[in-house]
Amino acid sequence: MNETKPKTTPRDFFLNLLSIVTLYFSATSLGILVVQFINILVPDVLDKVGYGGDPYMAMRFPVASLLVVFPVYVWSARFLEKEHAKTPEKKGVAIHKWLVYLTLFIAALVIIGDLVALVLRFLDGEVTTRFVLKVVAILLIAASVFYYYLAGLRDKKNNFLKFFKFGIVTLVGIVVLSSFFVAGSPAEQKDRRLDSRRVEDLQFIQSEVTYYWQGKNALPENLSLVNDDLRGVRVPVDPETGESYSYRVVEDKVFEICATFLTDSSEYLTEPAYYPYESGSWGHGTGEVCFERTIDPDLHGDRSKPLPL
Repeated sequence: MNETKPKTTPRDFFLNLLSIVTLYFSATSLGILVVQFINILVPDVLDKVGYGGDPYMAMRFPVASLLVVFPVYVWSARFLEKEHAKTPEKKGVAIHKWLVYLTLFIAALVIIGDLVALVLRFLDGEVTTRFVLKVVAILLIAASVFYYYLAGLRDKKNNFLKFFKFGIVTLVGIVVLSSFFVAGSPAEQKDRRLDSRRVEDLQFIQSEVTYYWQGKNALPENLSLVNDDLRGVRVPVDPETGESYSYRVVEDKVFEICATFLTDSSEYLTEPAYYPYESGSWGHGTGEVCFERTIDPDLHGDRSKPLPL
């Protein structure tokens, strides 16, 4: 008796594809989010990868992805489970088998690569608590995916799998909710972005004041003198209020620039800056903060008028 192979319908194809794509998206987003949690909670002064970056800002995309994509994955996976329970031969369609085995293959590669990275760090003598936590987090995510789909290939009834699925959904929900407490509300995120823009503006003003001094051997009396239509330079203003930044000449080669900030940078600039210029010299609290800058003639006095970066 010839056994008829189940045919793949367009419905089967797109449902299975939707489930796997949303799985990859959700697993990747969860991994990124957990890694950023670890960056915040376990800072490492020897890790210079951050370049003075803001891990709180890096949490926005994975949180948004999990809020939208993960429920779609849960729905599609549950829908397919019901389909397979009702029509067992559906588990044998080619698209389902290919995608499940592909997922097992990728999960296995991630687990292997994760362990290789851990061993390499150990051999280099660079195993830190933060790195180990990241390895464990990625390992658990990949192992969970591997276990779930491997168990799904077996026809045996698995009561533990029900609790496992419930635990994973609950855990993802807890991680997403925790991100709002760790990273702050959307309003707080907006304040951080505004303050980041203010720091960029002050850096630009500092660069242009230095350029002015290099050309005239004197500091500008006010910021309007820095405007240069020929070079397309206009002094920026506060992105929220539209008011000019405060500037005053302190001494012959010393000036001060000020801005009013909404946040304390020490609360979210947890990564050490590779270059101190990037974060340390622009650290700020809330309220009006002034930065005093001194021009060193030996460093800035001799030039043939290059355009500032």
